[in-house]
Amino acid sequence: MRLTNTFQRFASTFTIVLIGLACWVEPAAGQCCSGAQNLVTDSLDGRFRVEATSLTGTGHTAHGPYKFRFRTLRVGADGETEKIGVFDRAWNTDKHFTMTVGVSPTGNGFVLSSAFETKILFFAPDGTILATIEENAPSIVCACQDNTPINLTVTGRTPFGFRRTRLWLPLLHVTGPETEWVSEKQPKVVVKENIGFKTVRPEEVRWVAQMLKWRPEQGEREAGRVKELIEQADETGLIELGLSALPLVEANLAVKEQIPLRRVQREIIRRLCGHRNAWRNLDLLLAFGEHPNKSLRDCAQEQLQALLPDGEPTADWVRQNRGQLQWDAELNAYRT
Repeated sequence: MRLTNTFQRFASTFTIVLIGLACWVEPAAGQCCSGAQNLVTDSLDGRFRVEATSLTGTGHTAHGPYKFRFRTLRVGADGETEKIGVFDRAWNTDKHFTMTVGVSPTGNGFVLSSAFETKILFFAPDGTILATIEENAPSIVCACQDNTPINLTVTGRTPFGFRRTRLWLPLLHVTGPETEWVSEKQPKVVVKENIGFKTVRPEEVRWVAQMLKWRPEQGEREAGRVKELIEQADETGLIELGLSALPLVEANLAVKEQIPLRRVQREIIRRLCGHRNAWRNLDLLLAFGEHPNKSLRDCAQEQLQALLPDGEPTADWVRQNRGQLQWDAELNAYRT
């Protein structure tokens, strides 16, 4: 049942405030936490929404085990919603309830951090885990607001102590830099390179740029090479071909399970965080405008200019003209 926009805003703000307090406030002796709470979170642009609904009740009496249903919705300009995916997840624990959800503005899924997980997980709308952050006790710093920022703050214990860094949400890229608390008495912060969290590698940045420039005709040209690499079980070569390799890899997996090909599939999906059409995904290309890597920003801007008809390839232009844009498969571009 779809709720009204007014109620969604109220519910989103109220539940996130409760969860934010749970993240920051340690319950006093004899004090019971608020227990399971429903959560409604929108992406920064409001186009995608995740509803996390407790299936075992809410309030301080619903104190585990926990079971939640996660629904991902696309929100239209008129406020109407369309279901993209739904799945359930359960935790057999009675820990205090804390959960933070960050919704990707590109529609590929959402990131989840909770007291019940040892990792930060990025879920596709159908519940597939696309990517993870596996530092010691990582968590997303709670943001008490309706919309999820595109750059999240994450914390965790590293071999170099407790650290805080930045996370670019659409591809789950840890981008940093980290902060180091030099003195507890005098909270001076020294900005350094990431030394504890695993950041996106330079070669992977270059690979992402290549995938943004990919076109279907490239996949046709490289199909023969992909078949050769599959026969040779060359995982590295297949991963490098990325979007050209993925369809044939998955076609082979549909016939017979092959561990090397499964690893290839998972690595390509991890690097793209579920974006099958990264090269023509307007939401993703626009989101790259806030990626800290300049080469990726410039590459995405070039792709927008190549894909869009005349007009400024900006978020405002796309927002105003999205309803008139149609994909032309022959031109490999959008037209009005």
